[in-house]
Amino acid sequence: MKNRFKGKFRQIKKPDKERSSVRKDNSKRTAFFVWLLIIGMLFIATVSILLSINTRSTLNESNQSIEARENEEVKEEIPHASANEFLSSFVREYINVPNESAALDERAKNIKEYMVFNEAFNDDRNPLYNLDGVSGTRTLETFNLFNIEDKGDVSLYQYKVTFKNQVEREVEKEVKKGKKKEVEIETETEEKENTLLLNIPIIYENGLFSVSAIPYFTKVPSLAGNIEYEKETIGLDEYNGNEKENIAVFMNTFFEKYSTESIEEMAYLMEEPQTLNGSFLFEEISDLMVYIDGGNYKVSLEVIFRDELTNIQQVNQVEMTISKNGNNFYVEEFNYI
Repeated sequence: MKNRFKGKFRQIKKPDKERSSVRKDNSKRTAFFVWLLIIGMLFIATVSILLSINTRSTLNESNQSIEARENEEVKEEIPHASANEFLSSFVREYINVPNESAALDERAKNIKEYMVFNEAFNDDRNPLYNLDGVSGTRTLETFNLFNIEDKGDVSLYQYKVTFKNQVEREVEKEVKKGKKKEVEIETETEEKENTLLLNIPIIYENGLFSVSAIPYFTKVPSLAGNIEYEKETIGLDEYNGNEKENIAVFMNTFFEKYSTESIEEMAYLMEEPQTLNGSFLFEEISDLMVYIDGGNYKVSLEVIFRDELTNIQQVNQVEMTISKNGNNFYVEEFNYI
């Protein structure tokens, strides 16, 4: 019975499940992923462009920086001490002009050694070397470096020079000999001194110098100016107490020692010892003003020294900060103003 039931059960087949002919709509999902992909690609492209622009800008800045450094390296900084040494010899050769043919030829040869190497200055006919019609001499008296101007590739060195021009002339003079007068030829020397600014343009390369153009003279400019200036006032309360007289006594004692004593002795009276060590004699102080400066005193005064030999006086204004310990004063700060 049981076996018969099993047999019937095996004979019953489970019907196949029919698949639905209606498919699920995935278009929205597909469109979403497509747009997401497009947006992502646009984002990556934008970021790439920005990074490219930034990289190019950085690269350009780096290249400009490198070029600037290279340009700086190309233009060597002129060592002024060496340039002055070079030009000191040139100034002597240039200013000194003899009145003798062989000496003029030697001068021209020497000056040529200082000039740049080009067609103009290699030509012996250059006016720099030929001084036609010379009838006197020019002699250098003094010179000193006045100013330096940077003009790009060329540096202009200006020297204040004083030179003397001399011309010898033959003149006829009547000379009395006994009762007769005779005419004799005498030589007279006419002199004229000039002080001018000698302007010398030079170039510099690999530790060497050359004069790049013919030097020229200009008037020496004045360096004095009407510059308004008021000394800063001491913003402290003035002191007129009992110690003012004691401070005045100390000031006289201090400057007596300051003018004559050694540094070692002055160390007992001041924080940073100074001394004139006998160069001047102390004469007097004047215009003494005392102010309260915290726990110390600020002192402003005029001190007069005098040279013992010539009696020439030296007047200076001084500001000092002094402290007091017991009955003793001590100079904490000392300044000429």
